[in-house]
Amino acid sequence: MGLNVIEAAHTVKYIPIAADKVPYSFSIKLEDRTFTFNVKYNDQGKFYTVDLSITATGEVLCYGDPIRYGRPMFGSIEDDRYPIPVIIPYCLEGKETEVTEDNFGKSIKLYLHERREK
Repeated sequence: MGLNVIEAAHTVKYIPIAADKVPYSFSIKLEDRTFTFNVKYNDQGKFYTVDLSITATGEVLCYGDPIRYGRPMFGSIEDDRYPIPVIIPYCLEGKETEVTEDNFGKSIKLYLHERREK
């Protein structure tokens, strides 16, 4: 599974999500490494989460990181084992304000951004 490319003002890359398959796992290469994402839905809290691991070693980097609109994923816990691009869930059209069962993987995608040096 590769990255999809769409045409906008510039080329935007994102991680495709099949929300209708949740819970499910997939692996994707992001720059230098392949990661496994285990996507789940929390029925009680009505939100999606991701478990992230390094595919080659099986090392789990985090469990249950919530997918929040406009907030970088894994932001509070990242170190050099995490993906190099910053992953941010949002809608290019600006019509959405939160991740829901109706829009996740459709109008809201996990977009990849270059990481800026601190």
